[in-house]
Amino acid sequence: MAKSRRPFAQLLRVSTTRTDGGTLFGATVKERWERFVSPDRQNRVAIGNYSMLVDHPDGWILVNVGPGDKSPQSLDIAPMRSRSSLLRELRELGLVPKDIVKVVLTHLHDEHAGGATHMTSSGRVLPTFPNARYFVQKDALDDALNPSERSKSLYRDDDYQPLLDAGQLDVVDGPMEIAQGVWVEPAAGPTPGHQIVVAEGPDETYAFLGTLVPTSMHLTPEVVAAADWNPEATCRAKQSVRQHAVKESWNVAPVGRDEWVCAGDLDALAVFSLGETLPKAPVVKGRAVKEPLPVAV
Repeated sequence: MAKSRRPFAQLLRVSTTRTDGGTLFGATVKERWERFVSPDRQNRVAIGNYSMLVDHPDGWILVNVGPGDKSPQSLDIAPMRSRSSLLRELRELGLVPKDIVKVVLTHLHDEHAGGATHMTSSGRVLPTFPNARYFVQKDALDDALNPSERSKSLYRDDDYQPLLDAGQLDVVDGPMEIAQGVWVEPAAGPTPGHQIVVAEGPDETYAFLGTLVPTSMHLTPEVVAAADWNPEATCRAKQSVRQHAVKESWNVAPVGRDEWVCAGDLDALAVFSLGETLPKAPVVKGRAVKEPLPVAV
């Protein structure tokens, strides 16, 4: 019997965050987004927090690391965030932190970069992945080091300062191939210096979008989170990435789902998320998409 091949790129849901619906959907009226997802009594909706794990010939590559296990700096955060499952997910795959050779951070908000470091029993904060090189865009680091009043609560310096102290943080400025066939590409808007990761596998290409498209409803250009640093830049980045994804038949995530989505299915998913009539079924790699993909938030 042929031995099953391990997936080249895996999508891991490492935590869930409850966030204010108005913040998540921005200028979109509540009547519209409430048809897509029902908020709780405090107007909060649940969204997944994801990582990508790449089985690269040069070693394991991890993209985004979730909130980690350090105690929140504010007691208000704890009820909004589930415990990170990243290290458990890695253990279930037979991996330990020392196995990771590269970590890409799409940006440095604590919700997605907190797991880059951990606190020891003696109270020291050290890199979680001791053998890894960490990659972040220059503008993202600059914003974390000099945050505005609006964004400073989203950062904490012990997520990235121990990486600088250990000499493990590589600061890049623009597109860069960090391993053969694995690229970081700037896609600013959600934050300054926000980046996506495109990984070319043996058979298919995978694109991890960071927080560019937090739900499938955000595939629509005008739906942009109120917390985004530059909504117009987010809109432009979404359109550019989507065009490339469709043209090159990428698999993309996260788009509010716990699985990769073929770029050819994005139009149908976006329209379905808005509760509108589906367009003519697109053809993807020789097959027609006859049914809309179910929405998961």
